[in-house]
Amino acid sequence: MKPEEKKLLNDSLSKLYKVDPEKLASLYNEAGDLTDLSAVMEFDAQRIAKFQKDKEDQYKRGVKETAQKLEKSIKDKYGVESELEGVDLVDDILVKKIAETKSPESIQKHPEFIKARSEWEKEQKVRDKEWEKKIQDKELEFSKVKTFEAVKGKALALLAEANPILPADPKKAESWKAIYLKELENGNYQISDDGTIIVLDKEGNALKDAHGYSKTFADYAKELADKYFEYHVAKPRNSPGNKEPGGEPPANTTWPKNEDERLQLLRDPKITPERRKELTEFVIK
Repeated sequence: MKPEEKKLLNDSLSKLYKVDPEKLASLYNEAGDLTDLSAVMEFDAQRIAKFQKDKEDQYKRGVKETAQKLEKSIKDKYGVESELEGVDLVDDILVKKIAETKSPESIQKHPEFIKARSEWEKEQKVRDKEWEKKIQDKELEFSKVKTFEAVKGKALALLAEANPILPADPKKAESWKAIYLKELENGNYQISDDGTIIVLDKEGNALKDAHGYSKTFADYAKELADKYFEYHVAKPRNSPGNKEPGGEPPANTTWPKNEDERLQLLRDPKITPERRKELTEFVIK
């Protein structure tokens, strides 16, 4: 692994999982190659467990705060001081306000009592559904982020294999990749049990190609990549090219004055493989 790649991975793990330097060092062998991700898996499991606990605590806290506000408004309205909560509080208030000669059983059968209790229960159900929806939205958001991390990694690996022509400036090269990944992020994906990335349409069904077959992620990613990247074309070994003897290009060859001109020449639809190779190697020279 290259030093810059190792630094990028270490910085990312430190930000995402707060992995300490000692743990980071355990990921690599003596040669500096990435060999063990067990520490990362451990930190990810801890992060997910904390997320689940925080989610449950937030739900309970929200339900409790809502109930306390409603109970306070009821106490204030009827001038009651009581330690009772929820339905027990409503029962106690109604019992005290209705004629004391009546039994609790008859009070609970009173239409006003039944109405008040029914309204209370409806309000609680509405609030429960609201919090359930918030939790579901958070879970969906977390799942989508986790899924796209896998999609992003696979897409970058496929892009690297395709060997695209990128600007010599690393910042510009990363900007191109970022635009590509941003469009990729707008897609809909699902990870199967064996780790295969399935591309879905807006309705959640497997995306089909022009022949009605499920489109593979590799094909889908290449279609998007082709919108932004040109690729190196290998020159046949037995091809003489258009260079003059001695390996130098013809004297009348036009060379770009800057990076923008070089990229403009590379986008020419009539460019030959030999010319593309010359312009690519021109950056190195």
